[in-house]
Amino acid sequence: MSLTDEEKSFLNELERNVTRHGSRSDLLQQGERYGCVRVMRKGWAIRHKALPDGRRQVVNFVLPGDIIGFYCNLFETADHGVTTLTPAEVANFQPERIIELFKLFPRLAAALAWSGAKEEAIIAERLLSVGRRTALERTAHLIVELLRRLSIVGLVEEGRFTLPVTQEILADALGLSIVHINRTLRRLRDIGLIDLAGQQITVHDVKQLASVGQFDELYLHLIQAPKQLEHALDAKSDRKRAGD
Repeated sequence: MSLTDEEKSFLNELERNVTRHGSRSDLLQQGERYGCVRVMRKGWAIRHKALPDGRRQVVNFVLPGDIIGFYCNLFETADHGVTTLTPAEVANFQPERIIELFKLFPRLAAALAWSGAKEEAIIAERLLSVGRRTALERTAHLIVELLRRLSIVGLVEEGRFTLPVTQEILADALGLSIVHINRTLRRLRDIGLIDLAGQQITVHDVKQLASVGQFDELYLHLIQAPKQLEHALDAKSDRKRAGD
């Protein structure tokens, strides 16, 4: 879906206010009132929920292009936290701009809703992993998912990408102990599917790793907007221009 000059101008205005944050910075705290909406431009973060005793579940990873606070106009307080894993650069804008977007730019509004749907699909898949996949399957599935998502934003080179994630965070994301995570990563390395060197991970055989994790890309199909949606919105824009 190609953007009009007016749509590009609006998006550029939204991302005009950019802030930088160090690693381990809270961009959003569970239970606090929503503030501004943020778009991750550079860096990694995690979405997480915690129990009163401090036990934590990582529900998703926030990568460049992802939105933080999308539902701020629907809920007063955040039901989860977002914390950076690396130094991060984020664009910030007021929640009222989303309402403005929905009023004036239906194609951008559809793209924003599509982004929310993608997030839901990823979290649902994570729930399936934690509830039904084995430790080996969970770990393989997550690695392939991250590789696919990072490929979209140009952060994978020949199967290699930066994984700025501790084994503790992987354990919190996959519902496993640190010992189990360590053993599982070693097994994937020993059978030749991955290599780990510091924060660099190389996937040698994506197809085989996906097979181990029972990875089906269907839940990530929202990375590309459905053609029928594009056609409907383009037709509406054409009618609006003709009326003007």
